[in-house]
Amino acid sequence: MDHNTVKNAVRGKAGIAALALAMIAIPATSAFATAEDPTAALSTEQMEQGRQLFSDWSCGACHSLADAGGVGHIGPSFDGDSNLTVDFAVGRITDGQGAMPGFGGQLTDEEIHLLAQYIVHAKK
Repeated sequence: MDHNTVKNAVRGKAGIAALALAMIAIPATSAFATAEDPTAALSTEQMEQGRQLFSDWSCGACHSLADAGGVGHIGPSFDGDSNLTVDFAVGRITDGQGAMPGFGGQLTDEEIHLLAQYIVHAKK
């Protein structure tokens, strides 16, 4: 084999290896982006889990959220609140404010984050 043939073979193998690595990395990157992206859609299972948390912790006694059957009028209505973000909800669920109790220490960080994501995604 001459020098150019060897060089082209190495480039070809390196190119294929780089392409294979890129193909593996894209789904992994997408998975991490979805987990961190507050606007990413939740799975059906995550929506059900969030709805169950909302129900189990009696959030609907104070807040209205049609998806969960919440009809409370003590706290703000989540339906129609276009300014409600996951970060804001996580902070409020964790620390509370005013009549809203904090649930940090009672719910895990993962449960709080899922509940916040559910509320933001379920609001009409």
